[in-house]
Amino acid sequence: MINKRYLKYTLLLFTFGMTACSDFLDEVNHSSQSADKYYQTKGGYESLIVGCYSNLKNIYNTTTYQIFTQQGTDVFTQNYPTEVAAMNQYTTTYQSNNGTIYAMWSSYFNALNNVNAAIDRSKSVILKTDDPDGIEPSALAQLVAEAKALRAWYLFEIVRNWGQGPLKINESKEPSYTVEYSNGAAFYQQIFTDLEEAISVLPWRQTGSNYGRMSKAAAKHIRALVYLTRGYEEYADPKDFENAFKDAEDVYLNSGHKLLDDYAMVHRQSNEINDEIIFPIGFADGANYNTNIWNQWYMMPYAIGGWLGLGKDSYYGNASMHVEAIPTKFAYMMYDWQKDRRPSVTFMSPLNGNASTSTDGKDAGKNWFQCTTPVDGVFAKGDKIIYFPVPTDPEYKYWAETDKNGVRYKVFNYPMGDNTNWANDDYYKHAYQTTNATSRTCLPIWKFKDGNAEYREDESGSGTRDIYLFRLAETCLIAAEAAVMNNNDQANAEKYINYVVSRAEKHSPQSGLSRYSNVTIDNILDERAKELLGEGSRWNDLQRTGKLAERVLKYNWDVSNIYGGTIKTTLTQESFESKFKLRPIPLQWLNSLSNGHELGNNPGW
Repeated sequence: MINKRYLKYTLLLFTFGMTACSDFLDEVNHSSQSADKYYQTKGGYESLIVGCYSNLKNIYNTTTYQIFTQQGTDVFTQNYPTEVAAMNQYTTTYQSNNGTIYAMWSSYFNALNNVNAAIDRSKSVILKTDDPDGIEPSALAQLVAEAKALRAWYLFEIVRNWGQGPLKINESKEPSYTVEYSNGAAFYQQIFTDLEEAISVLPWRQTGSNYGRMSKAAAKHIRALVYLTRGYEEYADPKDFENAFKDAEDVYLNSGHKLLDDYAMVHRQSNEINDEIIFPIGFADGANYNTNIWNQWYMMPYAIGGWLGLGKDSYYGNASMHVEAIPTKFAYMMYDWQKDRRPSVTFMSPLNGNASTSTDGKDAGKNWFQCTTPVDGVFAKGDKIIYFPVPTDPEYKYWAETDKNGVRYKVFNYPMGDNTNWANDDYYKHAYQTTNATSRTCLPIWKFKDGNAEYREDESGSGTRDIYLFRLAETCLIAAEAAVMNNNDQANAEKYINYVVSRAEKHSPQSGLSRYSNVTIDNILDERAKELLGEGSRWNDLQRTGKLAERVLKYNWDVSNIYGGTIKTTLTQESFESKFKLRPIPLQWLNSLSNGHELGNNPGW
């Protein structure tokens, strides 16, 4: 893992008139050296690069990222049905002054400025050829390559979400109030330049103390996704899909990364450093390192729902302010629990209720919530409070109301029937659980749970698990999608999508999970959802393929039935093409510029 002694170092840099939060210069005394002098030293420059990695947490370990990437899709919806969620439901309240949009824009550009600083300042670093205490030229070249791979990723995040913006490739040391937009084609040109330079220097894999750094495999995975995404654009190169496939296949065949035999072992906390993980965001034990909040995502806010016997407790950890997205009915029903290993790993289940097989090494993931706060004469500690029957439960059945009335605990039936209609499903009924009228009660996602997390009153993160940003299963699905789009190359599309499906069948209760033939983009999207639920940006998958309006309107009941249909969504296939395909340029940022009005916004915004 990247040397943790540097993780407290961050940069004091300006980006578009805003400073990045930092106590770097105050916290560390560099023998009265200026920052410029310090960054010229071997140790100083190494700390600068590690600071670039720490920015990943500021982006991806936030609730805003969860909303930004999961709400408003076919597999995730809002947790609070009594509120209008603009980004989930595409209502008229979704405007260019949206706070989530501004937060993500700011985070990407702050991170971009930091990597630009690292790249620019590399020219002044003292080399070992000039000073015994200097850095080896080859080591410096690798650090710069890592920074360029990170820059390519940040630029890609910006261009795929906003389509245009300031193409910043140098450090901004002073606030800038006048900027120019660059178009998408210019962004992609810079991205490919950075990735080519990074790939030529980086090793296939980073191991030992370097685990968690950018590698050739990570850079090629990124480039495959970049080629794939540009391939759908009007300014695409005719060979984009072909090149996307080549890069993805190269990673699969030559990087040394492997699909694990068991999907459960991919997400087993005790096995988080494994051959499938191409690029993680690292966390660890100890103050300042145990800040992961993903273990709180997609949970049920059990402690604020008015549940008798369910109090705040480290047994389940925090789960309230960070639960902004829950699975749709389609997401639950897309799995075959008997023939597919993934749902038992992904959700609360008997598998996750056994400490020897669970993702977090504890037994809290069984498919029911137990009493954490005893109630005299009603519930003893450990008693069942909320029960979620799931298809792998030996006692699984549909509970009629008479059955439910015969037990003290609440039962929430697994979704059944039409996966596009949620009107009568227990998981989505308004205030069905208790007197709490704000949140829903549904089977939680468990694959991100953390055996080391604790309950904190301020709900700050306490998780130690890594975030998987890229893993090989996604690389296979990139290859499959690229093959479909490259003259409908079914041989390769079927091969790579079925690598993922074949692994999913292993260790499941039954065999016979269907393999794909004549693969379509919808098949790819279905399989990405099953394999990567909650991991990657689902919104970008639907945006890239042009399927967002079609699949959201079909599978996200909260979009097509806002307040029972009394409020209408503005999402249509036409409005997707003319507006929602790109995020709005944040009004707050435009208003901070002297030429913001001249720059204007994206179409429709």
